[in-house]
Amino acid sequence: MSLVLVGLTVLLLLALVRRSFRLMLGLGGALATVAGLGGGDDSALAPRRSPAAEPRPWAVAPGTERLWVTAERLHRRTCPSTDCGSVGRLYFREAVTAREVRDGWVRITGRYDAQCRGGRSALVDSGTVDCSAANGIEGGRLAEWVSAEFLAPTRPPDPAATAAADEALVAGSDDFARYRRTFAAAAADLIADGRCGASDFRQTGGWMQSTGHPDAPVYFTYCGGTTAANRLYLNASTGAIFR
Repeated sequence: MSLVLVGLTVLLLLALVRRSFRLMLGLGGALATVAGLGGGDDSALAPRRSPAAEPRPWAVAPGTERLWVTAERLHRRTCPSTDCGSVGRLYFREAVTAREVRDGWVRITGRYDAQCRGGRSALVDSGTVDCSAANGIEGGRLAEWVSAEFLAPTRPPDPAATAAADEALVAGSDDFARYRRTFAAAAADLIADGRCGASDFRQTGGWMQSTGHPDAPVYFTYCGGTTAANRLYLNASTGAIFR
């Protein structure tokens, strides 16, 4: 009988020891959790956040309307007026994105550095060059405007696609739509005279506008080489060919 009592006592003691051990483990885990919530040095316990998106000031939101140039050349002006300076030109069938429409004008760019030096913009190549609000340049920055009259919602057909057989050699010419017959006739005359070969026109694509003759519709091509000595000029208004 005494042995039975001893055995029961031992079992009771073992049960008490196990219960105490479990209580200690639970208390330790709770303390560790409290320490972690208290802002300890272990950053791995803290929830991770996605990094903020890097700002992209150069990214411009796309415009809502895409338009096509219908004129042979279209001035890109510093403000919505023909009195403002021109920073270049767009060409026939080029595309632009309309960012703003105002009084018959379309803004096609955001504002950017006008490169003002001494009160004048180095970007303006013709017309008013003043870095002033009247010229559309404020804080040394400008935006480009073009006349809505020479823009269309659909792209004009490519004149080269309808070139006749005798026009194919010069179908890549500047202003081909206007002077296609003149360009083709001049090329045919030069080939017949032996001054040019068909391969010359295939290489150049036809006639290119000359910037050295601003007051006349003068174009040039190369025959027999690509140096100044091989350059031939054509006045598209008169049909005259000269060096």
